Amino acid sequence: MDKQPEITVDMLLDVYSELSRKMTGQRIRALMDHLRKHELSLNQFFILNIIERGGACLSSHLAGHLKLKAASITYLVDSLEKRGLVARTENPSDLRSHFISLTGEGHAVSSFPFEHVFASDLFKKLSQDDLEVMYVMMRIMNRKLDAESNDTPNP
Repeated sequence: MDKQPEITVDMLLDVYSELSRKMTGQRIRALMDHLRKHELSLNQFFILNIIERGGACLSSHLAGHLKLKAASITYLVDSLEKRGLVARTENPSDLRSHFISLTGEGHAVSSFPFEHVFASDLFKKLSQDDLEVMYVMMRIMNRKLDAESNDTPNP
């Protein structure tokens, strides 16, 4: 009976690097498919995502996050508003500016779990035994990362 070779950190790093590269490529393809399906540019998606995560905001907030000029933000928000993905409401503190918020459709587009779709397709190809092993390993890695982040002092 052949003895399995001892697993080394270098062996794990090689497999991890390859897996990480492949998964990153898959996530990027899933994102690009999502953008094509909804006819969105990356900057338009970023705007929707910023609002999804932080709530209604001013265009100056978007410009700061995306490092774009005000005119570019106006153009992008105008196009999203025309498509019914965002809405503008007057800022009561400054009537020259508007809060930008997601509409229901904008929320649906920005919160689509494209990473889950990609992962789901991958996991469906695994046997029940492989799923169980992977689940246990992912839980262990999650706990280790949580413990590490709790041990790291905040700057």
